[in-house]
Amino acid sequence: MKNNKSKINNGCINIFRFLVLLYNDEASYSNVYNIFKSDIVKENEIYDEKKLNNLIQVVINKYVNALKIFGIKVKKENHKFKLDSSLYSVNYTLNDLKALSILFSAGEKIPDNSIHKNIKHLKENLLLRMNNTDKNTLATLGSNRDFSFFYMDLKEQIQICKDYCRDNVILDLTYLNKNNEIRCICKPKEITYSIKTAYLNVYDTKRNENIEIALPNILSVDIMPGRSRNYESSTTIVYKLKGRLAKTYKLKECEKLQDKTDDVIFISNCGEPINKLFSRLMRYADLCEIVSPKYIRNEMMTLIDETINNYEK
Repeated sequence: MKNNKSKINNGCINIFRFLVLLYNDEASYSNVYNIFKSDIVKENEIYDEKKLNNLIQVVINKYVNALKIFGIKVKKENHKFKLDSSLYSVNYTLNDLKALSILFSAGEKIPDNSIHKNIKHLKENLLLRMNNTDKNTLATLGSNRDFSFFYMDLKEQIQICKDYCRDNVILDLTYLNKNNEIRCICKPKEITYSIKTAYLNVYDTKRNENIEIALPNILSVDIMPGRSRNYESSTTIVYKLKGRLAKTYKLKECEKLQDKTDDVIFISNCGEPINKLFSRLMRYADLCEIVSPKYIRNEMMTLIDETINNYEK
């Protein structure tokens, strides 16, 4: 009886040691091995390396599964165990999430590398203690906010490019790419920002592709007569997929994975014609929802209502 109690006590102590390593982000495989090896290695017994590794993996899986019972999920990345969820979650108001969204967006694009890393670390810690509902809400709040104040040397150029995007013009643009001058007739879409510089995103009307051009690489710009009509080729649409579809969905050429939770993925789509996109998304029924922009979401809802009305007649 004493031996059983001792095993239980040792097991509890090992779980708490494991949790300490996880919360301190120090759960390397070797550190975790040292915690649980006493469950396997007995005095005066000899194990070959392969057998020992198999046994220790079984023991670690046992403790990881035990943590799942308490709602704590653990993942393994690059020979290191990391927390995928916390023992507790913090409740956030909508205003809290809006503030965090602005902070995280700034952290992704701010030129200062040390601040960038600190905000990224803060984001990881906060997401760890955030429930799925708040994670999903935070993902929908994400957008390409204006961080032009980070790039004072490009301030005038950024404003000119913003005007191009707003006025829906067609540009005859020449830019530098790997020391080669490239000319394109394009529709300006939006300004985006990275850690290093700002970019003008355009839709090349002849090549039928979206291009990201660093503003310092733009050599010349001329406005052509007329206005752009093909807005669907330059609009970034964000939608979420859930359930079984989220687990099996394969990204199309014009899509990027924006965010992912246990059973929901957020996808940004840019370049697919609106009518084709609507037709495809409608097949996904209630497993799909357009998040932004709002006017595209409203168009989709109108189309769904019209389709339902046609079948009710």
